Amino acid sequence: MKKVAIIGGGISGLSTLHFLRRRHSDKYHPTLFEKESRLGGTIGTDRKDGFISDWGPNGFLDKVPLTLQLVSELGIDDLLEPANPKAEKRYIYRNKKLHEINPSPPKFLSSPLISLRGRARLMGEFFIKAKTNDDDESIFDFAQRRIGREAAETLIVPMVSGIYGGDAQKLSLRACFPIMEEMEKNHGSLIKAMIARKKQGSKGGPVGPQGRLTSFKNGLNTLIETFEKKYFNDIKSGMEVIAIRKINDGFELNFKFTPAEKYDAVICAAPAYAASALTGELNDELSQLLSSIPYASITVACFGYKSEYIEHDLSGFGFLIPRNQDKRILGSIWTSSIFFGRSPMNMVQLRTMIGGATDPEAINLTDDELTALFHRELSEILGIKNEPDYVKIFKWLKGIPQFVMGHPDKIKKLMEFESKFPGLYFTGNAYDGIGLNDCIIRSEKVVSNLNDASND
Repeated sequence: MKKVAIIGGGISGLSTLHFLRRRHSDKYHPTLFEKESRLGGTIGTDRKDGFISDWGPNGFLDKVPLTLQLVSELGIDDLLEPANPKAEKRYIYRNKKLHEINPSPPKFLSSPLISLRGRARLMGEFFIKAKTNDDDESIFDFAQRRIGREAAETLIVPMVSGIYGGDAQKLSLRACFPIMEEMEKNHGSLIKAMIARKKQGSKGGPVGPQGRLTSFKNGLNTLIETFEKKYFNDIKSGMEVIAIRKINDGFELNFKFTPAEKYDAVICAAPAYAASALTGELNDELSQLLSSIPYASITVACFGYKSEYIEHDLSGFGFLIPRNQDKRILGSIWTSSIFFGRSPMNMVQLRTMIGGATDPEAINLTDDELTALFHRELSEILGIKNEPDYVKIFKWLKGIPQFVMGHPDKIKKLMEFESKFPGLYFTGNAYDGIGLNDCIIRSEKVVSNLNDASND
């Protein structure tokens, strides 16, 4: 039995542990090390006063079979909760008003969200020539080139800040939304590509099939709690790895308070900046590569209000805000409309975000300052007439990795380093995608690569 160390107890490390134990229990003896006393990383759930509030991510899209398979293997299918289909309306705040994003092209094109000139430019995308070189491009530059500046600022920028907490002018299209690049490359136009996809029966927009947001009846931390119960004997919490060293027949892990241990393979599921510190003695170039992946801070606030004090209809998903609308919050999700039981009777829960790459100073605001800011801007947008009865604020100093220009080349180099150090692998949300699905897919791939290498 080969000894495998997994560093990091977030969703990536825990799913790696699951795949090793579930599929290769006869070949590998895995041990997961987490420096904190709790597991889950940014995944967590507060359950208090009738509110269920997620700390970071609040679910996953049900479009990836592997994630649903993992949930089934854990035996918690019956606890899954898909988003309420009646909460599909999404809004963008512009010109002091919430505008519904209607998926019907005629209705969207008649919406005042974008000016008549901007709509005409958007429809002109059909005639814009495709890019001829293979250079990477920022998301904003791509969007501005294809659909015009106004549509890019109004539609794409808030989507990027809502998903990545990122700056659309710095993030790599190829790393974040590769399907957009492929649509232009294969069809010459996003509109032509969408027409072709519709003829083939495909659903979803330029960023691919959306799926339905899905969580668990008692919050996303149900998944982490299940991992912990199932693999209790394979997990060592409160045990910090401080260095990875290469030895002749494997690797040596150095710990903060306990003696070093030897392992045949190491799977690092820590954030890229933490992985950089761990590999400093192993290889300086590898360490620098990992440290070059930037992170954006993000703050999530969960507010509870009496529903009678909110003027705007909350029978929808929520809203996003373009960065040129004189508002500091990035947007708000109407949690109690999306999932049942997230707030007490006659109350609502609003989940609002601030910060990201375009507002790094927001992380320095005190809780009192944040509470006042969130309440003021939400009140202006939704017509809230009273103070919140419930407030939970979660700050993440390095919350979301940023796939800036050049990120695909960094991942290629990382793969080269994995080849130079057989038995060393990296998984997490800093490489192929930031979502829960992305983490699980990469972890499954890492386990497959480890097993394939072992069989060679």
